[in-house]
Amino acid sequence: MLKRLSNFVQRQTVVVVCTLIVLTVMTISLQSLLGRGHERALTEQSLTSATLVYAIEDSVVRATQAAVGALETLAANVLERPPNTLAILKDRLLRSLPQLRSVDFVPLAKAKVCTQRVSNMETLFLPPHPGRFWGDTINMVELSYWPICVPYRLQGEIVGYVIGSVNLNYYKSLFQSVVSSHREASMYLFTGEVVLGDADELNDQRREQIMARSWGEVREQNEKGHYLDSYRATSFYPLVISLRSYNEDALANWQNDAQVVRTIFSILAFVLVLMLVMYLMFQHKRDKIQGDNFLLSMAIRSAANAIFITDPKGHIEWVNDAFASLTGYSLKEVRGHTPRILNSGVHERPFFQSLWQTICQGQSWRSELVNRHKDGHLITVEQTITPILDSKGQVEYFIAVHEDITVRKKAEQQVLYMAQHDDLTGLANRRYFEQCLEECVSNRHYGAIALMFIDLDRFKEINDTLGHDAGDVLLKRVAKKLRALMPEDALLSRLGGDEFALFIHPAMQESQIHYLAQSIVNAIAQPFEYKETTFSVSCSIGVALHDIAEIDASSLLRQADLAMYRAKHSGKNTYRFFDDSMDESMQRRVSIQRNLEQALTDPEQLMLYYQPQIDSQTGAAYGAEVLLRWYRQGEWISPALFIPIAEDSGQIVELGRWIIDTALRQLADWRSRHVRVGKLSINLSAVQLSNSDVALELITTMKRYGIPYNAVAVEFTETTLMVRSAQLERNLQTLRRHNISIAIDDFGTGYCSLSYLRELEANYLKIDQSFIRGIGVNESDEHIISATIAMAKGLRMKVIAEGVETENQISYLTNLDCEYLQGFGFARPMSAANLESWLAQDRHTQTLLGGHAVKNSVSRSI
Repeated sequence: MLKRLSNFVQRQTVVVVCTLIVLTVMTISLQSLLGRGHERALTEQSLTSATLVYAIEDSVVRATQAAVGALETLAANVLERPPNTLAILKDRLLRSLPQLRSVDFVPLAKAKVCTQRVSNMETLFLPPHPGRFWGDTINMVELSYWPICVPYRLQGEIVGYVIGSVNLNYYKSLFQSVVSSHREASMYLFTGEVVLGDADELNDQRREQIMARSWGEVREQNEKGHYLDSYRATSFYPLVISLRSYNEDALANWQNDAQVVRTIFSILAFVLVLMLVMYLMFQHKRDKIQGDNFLLSMAIRSAANAIFITDPKGHIEWVNDAFASLTGYSLKEVRGHTPRILNSGVHERPFFQSLWQTICQGQSWRSELVNRHKDGHLITVEQTITPILDSKGQVEYFIAVHEDITVRKKAEQQVLYMAQHDDLTGLANRRYFEQCLEECVSNRHYGAIALMFIDLDRFKEINDTLGHDAGDVLLKRVAKKLRALMPEDALLSRLGGDEFALFIHPAMQESQIHYLAQSIVNAIAQPFEYKETTFSVSCSIGVALHDIAEIDASSLLRQADLAMYRAKHSGKNTYRFFDDSMDESMQRRVSIQRNLEQALTDPEQLMLYYQPQIDSQTGAAYGAEVLLRWYRQGEWISPALFIPIAEDSGQIVELGRWIIDTALRQLADWRSRHVRVGKLSINLSAVQLSNSDVALELITTMKRYGIPYNAVAVEFTETTLMVRSAQLERNLQTLRRHNISIAIDDFGTGYCSLSYLRELEANYLKIDQSFIRGIGVNESDEHIISATIAMAKGLRMKVIAEGVETENQISYLTNLDCEYLQGFGFARPMSAANLESWLAQDRHTQTLLGGHAVKNSVSRSI
């Protein structure tokens, strides 16, 4: 054989060489293409994980804010409220917040777990505890809750804690609604303990990385393979959300494509070798046929499968013992009969016509067949019919082999049903639903497809009040209602918990989809009666409607999920259709966050502008407010757009450090050159004050540049004071202790209590520009301004008016003795160099007194 192969290669040298060259070039090109595909798959994995972990963080923060806010409200007046009032408030709280299993008021002596916890926040987040809630005596592996401790005080001293037992299953449902089965989501405390998920505790290295940067990603490897960890540290709570996706899943499509191409090359080579081997084997076996005939006959007789032989017209001539056992017929009973004696009536005439046509053409036929036993019961067999041809190619005999698969088929059908359906409701389960949706989207190329996500709004309340038996009854009734409303071509599924989904292809008209969604909302909202109790539940529905040729299954699922969350945020008991703004909004936030991270390392993008603040009596420049500006790729990005995103992501802390250092360095330069810019006002956000030592950092930077404390003021909005954290109080105390001026910005637009404003001992009150614009136009705005100025003077605070633009506004504010004015009427925000020029041009007005000085100054500035 080797000699024959050598002779063939020598005769076909040119063809062999050319073929090798072509294969080499194709292999090199293939490797380059696969390499680029590999990188694109990993990049898409990173972006998708960042978007999903942001969505999870948003859901977790919202749920936690609601729970913590409610616990803090209870803790504010625990000792002042009678027990029955506390019980009523507690009951209402548990009904309105499904994430809480229980709320307990625990004296200090019994809450040592809380007192041992160290945190820079007054509210304490403990690791998960065994049991269902605080004090639960049942200790099972599968039961756990997450305690949150909020202290309540008597005469300023902590005497106990309000402890909320958080239902971790609620957070699991939040994770499962966003994360597919191929990803692993976890939640940790900043101290490293695992709150939710199967991951290990955060090690010191990972904690240091999170403290340095509150969001990011890490690629590592474990026993399952290489993976990507995308994480986000929440801004307001000591929580870290982590989403793990494995490279193997991200590269699955790429690997499939690569495997197909490699397989093609392998098959080509294998076929050539196989043809040669088969030829040699054929020659060898031909010589052995005669000797094997006897052995073959014995084997057929004793075979475990039923075998019968017919003549060319189909009359049975011989059967083996297994045939008699399987069918109940002996050879004597079936000889001369056709296989119709076994006909069960299950198969129609065209089935047998196709069978007969195939074998008469000399081809083998193989398929499943349902026969009838002699006693009448049905038998399922896997039948193979092979024609035996003579030397002229004519059929001499047919050999049929029956393998009994009756038991196997029943078991397969039962297993298949259980694998594809929900045990409780009998609806399709998540795996089967997603499989059918994927097949529909992949195999059909016309028409529209509609996908609905249905989530019950008050399901946890039923479980917690009536028990899981009532919850199961509710789910069954919901499934029954949904079945009654579904079109015939819809597939309805229970995805898990209280979530249902359906898809329709081809979809109905959009108006009909609206009608169906509203019908579902109305049907679910009908009262639910269980034993002697009546409950009202509702649902939130997200709808994705798209041309099936222009979308894939994963995108359709994500769109319906986003629409369902929009319905939840719109007040529940309603439905929402997906629109591009839902997806674009999330993508835009992630993009801005990434670009802002780059901008912090690029001195050409971020810059500080300064807007002068004018003494209303002298017309002199009293000081200037520091304003951040961002210039990227030829356009200015509004602070109103990127500042809230920076606060949500925690980037505001690093951004604030850059602002403080840059502004104070500039102020030190002005002071060294005797440029009298006055007091410099720097804005601080609620995140900085509540989650960092910003006051200490400010003071340290002022000392480094040699700037006195009275040369700087800090501004923060009125709404910042709503976050009553221990870290916020420490920062405010540090500012007051060093006599750094405090200004309350945008006063009148938030919800700050007057008592807290009095305790704060701020130096300045800044009236929001929305009220200033109403001077001379809206009498109520004028009353608000005059009342604010009077209140500020009563609290010994000076007033700064923002957004001053006209002489009428200047005259009105001056007559009310508003000390300082700021706005386009004097100067727009400008760079440091332009501010120096502006101060030099305006210097001769600084010695003037009275309102005329202001008027003259305005006439020059406008």
